[in-house]
Amino acid sequence: MNSRAARGLWAVAGAAGAFAAVAAGWQVLGDVGPEQFAFAGVSALIGGALAWFQAGSAVRPSVPQRPVPRELPRDIADFTGRGPELAELDDLLRTRDRPTGPLVAISGRGGLGKTTLAVRAAQRVAADFPDGQLFTNLRGYDATPAEPAEVLGSFLRSLGTDPHAIPDAQQDREQMLRTLTAGRRLLIVLDNANGPRQVRPLLPGGPDSAVVVTSRAPLSSIEGAHPVVLDLLNPDEAVELLGRVAGPDRVANDPQEARRLVALCGHLPLAIRIAGARLAERPDLGLPALAERLADERHRLDHLEIGDLDVRSTFMISYQGLTDEQQRAFRLLGRFPGPDFAAWPLAALMDIAPRDAERHLDALVVAQLLDPVRPDETGAARYRFHDLLRVLAAEQPEPEADAAAGRLLGAYLALAAEAEDRFQPGELRKTSTHPRHEIEAEHRDRLLRDPVAWFIAERHNIVPCVRFAHERQLWDAAWELAHIAAPFFEMLATWDDWDAALGLALAAARHSGNRWAESITLFDAGALSRFLGRPDEAMAAYEEALAGYEASGDRHGMAAVMLGQGIVHRNRGERDAAAERLTAAAEQLETAGDRRLTAQAVRSLAVVHCGQGRLDEAIALFRQAMAEFHDLGDRRAEAYAWRGLAQAQLDNGDLGAAASAFGRSLELTRELHDRRGEARALQGLGRVESALGTTAAALRRFAQAREIAEETNDQVLDSELSNDITSVPQA
Repeated sequence: MNSRAARGLWAVAGAAGAFAAVAAGWQVLGDVGPEQFAFAGVSALIGGALAWFQAGSAVRPSVPQRPVPRELPRDIADFTGRGPELAELDDLLRTRDRPTGPLVAISGRGGLGKTTLAVRAAQRVAADFPDGQLFTNLRGYDATPAEPAEVLGSFLRSLGTDPHAIPDAQQDREQMLRTLTAGRRLLIVLDNANGPRQVRPLLPGGPDSAVVVTSRAPLSSIEGAHPVVLDLLNPDEAVELLGRVAGPDRVANDPQEARRLVALCGHLPLAIRIAGARLAERPDLGLPALAERLADERHRLDHLEIGDLDVRSTFMISYQGLTDEQQRAFRLLGRFPGPDFAAWPLAALMDIAPRDAERHLDALVVAQLLDPVRPDETGAARYRFHDLLRVLAAEQPEPEADAAAGRLLGAYLALAAEAEDRFQPGELRKTSTHPRHEIEAEHRDRLLRDPVAWFIAERHNIVPCVRFAHERQLWDAAWELAHIAAPFFEMLATWDDWDAALGLALAAARHSGNRWAESITLFDAGALSRFLGRPDEAMAAYEEALAGYEASGDRHGMAAVMLGQGIVHRNRGERDAAAERLTAAAEQLETAGDRRLTAQAVRSLAVVHCGQGRLDEAIALFRQAMAEFHDLGDRRAEAYAWRGLAQAQLDNGDLGAAASAFGRSLELTRELHDRRGEARALQGLGRVESALGTTAAALRRFAQAREIAEETNDQVLDSELSNDITSVPQA
């Protein structure tokens, strides 16, 4: 019997039962008349027939419809930029040719707009997932992150599971989710994950569903995850976002201040959105006024907060997730004065081994609190802060800040001094009493394998470190670091940096009342003026330095000043005065035991003899100086002696020997990255070619030298090259 017939018989049976009940009542109680009996019977039969009809016409009960969740948050109207990322997400989320569904991991630091991008991308492809979209905030960096079991329960309810049927065990919930999502086209957005542990249990098993995860940390360890790493907005996008939030007219009316404002926001979308909201709620507040407020680093983050949007709080979530030692590393790096750094400065700041510093740096990168940059010239990995993160790090209280500053400067002094010793051996350097902080020998040797490469890597940090020392009244560290760096500044022709360092160093020496340190700095200032072609300024600085050395009883310093003065006389064309001063300087420097500066004085005297036409004497002195430099291992000074010898040979008509000597000078200067020395050697080779009458070759050499002269702002050389080019014989 089929179910329809059974339901019909059940209806008739019900009607018959009602009829029988009435009859029984009439027989037993005798209080039911024939009319009532007949009426009851008819009613029962009608009811039974109606039931039969309903049973016959009813369809089979339908299975309840499965719910289609639509949980994506609202998209925002002023979404800006991210065109390439959106296109990539579109392609990835619509891919159907893999054994597992698309899994995209969007990562980046707080405030970059990861959630906004994920929602925008999900909304764009939502129609491709007709079985629904699930969304959850995993609260990965909150004090109480969401547990996978909790999220699984929520997803199962959204997919129509009776709450009483949801198992307690997480593993059982995972299996139920995979069962319910099998064959369904779902899009799942997992926002703000703290790592793979939170994400893996929430992944569907089949190829039909897609997952988008956002996280501050990379999720590359999740199998099959495609990374999309967010960066800052470019300047144009940043200004566009500011205009969309604050009003396009305000930005259009002051584009220069708009660019300044978004730069102060670090091109971070959250910060720009807050700045725009501040402008929107204050029509009377101009862009320049807000920019001025943000320009004060001490209070910048205070102005980047409005309503529930707060840059400081957003960043602090990542900071609070660090271990105690990692937090200490973050705070101390916030005190680092330069734009980027390797591991060894952190090792000095924390007083730990460089390998331990490297581990802390890696952790800060993973936490999106530091950015890795290209390896430097020594091969060491380097790092830098986003501007706003540096502000956050610097404002965190750090009880050890003063001691750490002393160690950092001590490490710079120790490394710079050894770099200088390797770069120009034999110099009797003048040192301060600031304590050194030594970096372990193996790491130090790796850094200083090429001392010039180390200085090039650190050149942008030297002036900030001198300023850092000056601001903390660590006077000795300030003047000595500027003094040690002088040969490198000169070789690389970084005149502005050298000038800035000397200004701070001179102020530090004078603040401390150290007349001897002041003389050392004035001596270096004289050298800078001499290289810049300002002989009068150079001579004035040398005179002050000489007086200070005399007052201090430093005879070696006095002899060094005489050497500088002799070179100024030579550059002025005052050959007799130059010869007298340089001869006296060589004698006194030899008495003081300074082989290197003695050889320097001999080389300078040889240049004077060339100008006097005493070429044989000059050649002999150049060879003497060259032998001394070679013995000392000072390859740069040796290269300059080769160049001087070549010029004397050229003046003496020995073109073959001159070409060979200039070639040796060029070889050495290129090995040493000495661009100014390279340019001078090229100039000499051009002069040889000119003397040989090979015009094209001469002009080519002069052009190469001029390119370097312009690069290094060597105006003296540029002027000489103009004369050299004019004197080239016409072909």
